[in-house]
Amino acid sequence: MGIVYLAEDLKLHRQVAIKKLKDNAASQNARDRIQQEARLLAQLNHPNIVALHDVLEDQGDIALVMEYIEGTTLRPWMRERSPNLQQKLSLLMQICLGLSEAHNLGIIHRDLKSDNILITENAKGEPVAKITDFGIAKSQQLDEKTLTEENQLAGTITAMSPEQILGKPLDARSDLFSLGTIAFELLCGSRPFEKHEAGALAMANRITNEAHTPPQEAWPDIPEPLAILLDKLLAKDPAQRPQNALVVYQGFALLHKQGLESESEDFTATMTDLFTHHKIKSRRRWQRVVAGIAVALVVGASGYWGWKEFTRLEPQYIAVMPVEINGEIRGEENAKALTRTMVRQALMNSVSQLKASALVSFTPKEGQDFEAQLQKLKDKGVTDALFARLECAQVRCEIDIQRIEPVNSQIKQQKSFTFLADKQQEGEYRITNSATALFPASHTNKTRAQVSMSDEDYRKYLEILSRLDQKDLSPEDLSVLEVMINQYPLNTNLYHAYTSVSAKLFVQTDQGAFIERGLAMLERAHTHKLDRQQLLVQELWLRTYSDDKASFEKLLKKFESQEAPSAALLAKYGRFLYVQGDYEAGLHYAQEAAQLNPSADNLYLIAINQTASGDYENARITLSRITKHFPEHWSSYALLGVIELESGNLRAAESAITSIPENLRGWRTKSNLGVVLFLQKSYEHALQIFLSVINEVPDDPATLGQIAETYLMLEKKQDAQRAFRKLLEVSKEENGLEAQQFKAIAEANLGNSTRAIVLVNNMIREASDDTYVRYAAAQVYALAREWRSANYHLEALLQQGMGAEWFNLPAFQQLCTQPEVSQTVANAICD
Repeated sequence: MGIVYLAEDLKLHRQVAIKKLKDNAASQNARDRIQQEARLLAQLNHPNIVALHDVLEDQGDIALVMEYIEGTTLRPWMRERSPNLQQKLSLLMQICLGLSEAHNLGIIHRDLKSDNILITENAKGEPVAKITDFGIAKSQQLDEKTLTEENQLAGTITAMSPEQILGKPLDARSDLFSLGTIAFELLCGSRPFEKHEAGALAMANRITNEAHTPPQEAWPDIPEPLAILLDKLLAKDPAQRPQNALVVYQGFALLHKQGLESESEDFTATMTDLFTHHKIKSRRRWQRVVAGIAVALVVGASGYWGWKEFTRLEPQYIAVMPVEINGEIRGEENAKALTRTMVRQALMNSVSQLKASALVSFTPKEGQDFEAQLQKLKDKGVTDALFARLECAQVRCEIDIQRIEPVNSQIKQQKSFTFLADKQQEGEYRITNSATALFPASHTNKTRAQVSMSDEDYRKYLEILSRLDQKDLSPEDLSVLEVMINQYPLNTNLYHAYTSVSAKLFVQTDQGAFIERGLAMLERAHTHKLDRQQLLVQELWLRTYSDDKASFEKLLKKFESQEAPSAALLAKYGRFLYVQGDYEAGLHYAQEAAQLNPSADNLYLIAINQTASGDYENARITLSRITKHFPEHWSSYALLGVIELESGNLRAAESAITSIPENLRGWRTKSNLGVVLFLQKSYEHALQIFLSVINEVPDDPATLGQIAETYLMLEKKQDAQRAFRKLLEVSKEENGLEAQQFKAIAEANLGNSTRAIVLVNNMIREASDDTYVRYAAAQVYALAREWRSANYHLEALLQQGMGAEWFNLPAFQQLCTQPEVSQTVANAICD
């Protein structure tokens, strides 16, 4: 429709882009479009949207004078460069912010695609995204008259949402689908809907009726939370997509700032919470730190399953280590993968044939060696690890099964034999019974009879289990399992697989219907009089994904009447309650879990609930117990550092944090050490640490604020102001309580006292008792020379127990010469 010229603005001496209609496109419809683009762009003023400078009209012709972007569009930028994940996420965050600005003004782009995203660079050489071409955008505030009647359908098919293709009413979520196609291509290297040879109509049919390519298929190593986010953006139903662009921004930002050092499944839970509640609640600083440390706790976000029989037998907590296969197996391309799945499942099934035993799920981190895996299992309280090594040649496999004690890495028992890889059901049955025989006879239940399936059905079953491990499931897998259960209703492994798939689909989609289907299937299993104990523990496990605490506790009592519950299940529910902010209930279940299995992770779950509820004294006792028995449980030292820092015991905080090897300190722990050194007036050392942290997590607001305040103490005012300006820049799009604190302090230090005080008043109305709101208020009022107000908040902070070392900043020290300051404050903070 339009042609763009590069021109020079002679008055302002700058290059501009001029967009005007082509001579052959000067229809009334085309004129309407460019006029609408001008009207919409005039409303938009955002760093991630191309700016409109002027509109020129001459004898009915119209031209837009726009910001000139020196760069290229997104697709060639992707081809010409090799950006890392952080850079890709940064661009997507910027696009989200630009979209959010448009959507807040009621503007829907309707043609969002890679060709309409311009990429340039800022002064630091960092890529900056700019949304352009609002030619067919629509304002929801304007008349519903369409500007696309001439061609019936405006825009690019590959960028359209299903509802746009079908001509349905649109809202901002249509643009989010288009954003999903951009994000998919940027992150996965291919399009979610590959171009169809049959043309645009076939492509439209694919988008409206066929599933997009799974992210895991396009990028096998994609982090699970990122895959979930892409799937939600590309949902056919707008109601299944995130509510708005700001929510999507928060998801990308969460992964950008914290995802690289966090357990994937912890962030899967956080993502699910984010898209369920459409916001991230702000917390006090100590809660943020505890939440950050808590990601080191791997108490199975995707579940532990198993049980402990109520006997006087010593409980066993058993994990299955990755299966090792050497040699080749004759058969189809995935023969080795299916054999590995079969062996792993057989070892897991063996635990169900043991009394007083629970299966603990375990997936090692990539690159983790054998000894490191055993150390992790030791921390989790695992008493026994099952490990299988296979040497295969064609169809014959020699298997060596070992029962290992993680505490000392010793092999307790082992057994070797040969099986035929093409007789997998027989192999699974023999491996299960052989692994069971490695344990004392007192722990062994009666061996179950084998319920065989046809070879074809068994292969389907193994393929579903393989996809379960790879987190590549679809609702169709449940349907396949339902057919098999109808055919083999006494096969307990099928019910177990069904509940596992139901839970994983719930994690992937956040649709409670999958949990309901799993529970309904367990009801069917009860009618066949299968192992009641196993069915109850599977139901208990499924209910840990529900926020229906009453139903969980009712089932738990029912379970306790027959069996003692698995420590793993109790810990999993305790952690769920902690994430929900129910620390009292979370502590209860953590203590129950630790009573059954006093592992480092179960004790640590107690400690984080105690810390979050402010019970520092008992948290110290718990952490002391952990470090005594598990001296390399580094998360406990980090949490102890938080407690001592919050309590003002700076030397104790420094001692706890520096007990952690330097190469094993996460960026949050490093940041806490920097705060400790700052409060001890070791400003140069603190600055070095803060600068190293900002290299790991660029644009982290808290760290930028710490850097700025350290520069103030070093009397480097210009450096401090640069850091405060940067803090203001990275916080300006955020509106949470924490972001308001950062903005208020930055504004005050940059001399914008009026803006800072407005922000402080808003925060006080929202959370008047929050310690960090009071701290920000005291600093802002001191910088604004509002001495009485500053004194008021300082007195409140001192009364709460905040130590004098927190008030060494120049903003606070200038109160020492003011007559309005009370004697209480003067005695506490002044030399």
